[in-house]
Amino acid sequence: MLHNCCLVFNMKLVATDSVSLSGLAFHPLDGILQAVPHVIALFLVPTHFMTHMLLLFCEAVWTANIHDCVHGKVWPVMGAGYHTIHHTTYRHNYGHYTVWMDWMFGTLRDPEEELKKAE
Repeated sequence: MLHNCCLVFNMKLVATDSVSLSGLAFHPLDGILQAVPHVIALFLVPTHFMTHMLLLFCEAVWTANIHDCVHGKVWPVMGAGYHTIHHTTYRHNYGHYTVWMDWMFGTLRDPEEELKKAE
């Protein structure tokens, strides 16, 4: 949903270069909006605080995984190759952990097929 909003799309145009530290070049409002579900869940879902922290840590590890440029090629897991396409087109590969929903709704672009097209 956030990717189709003109305001957020314009904010994301700043970080289109694939260079070191470009992942830190996002608009502060974008970062705040990404953190809102965690804050809401902390107060609405009855979990132990350490459980919430563990889940937040696991998501941080996952975020590093999809941004490390190592495509594991394990379908249906959303790897770095899929996520790179997401960052370059902003219209494909919206999934977080898996590619199933993108596959079902027609927004999936396979990095292997993209490489074949480029050759």
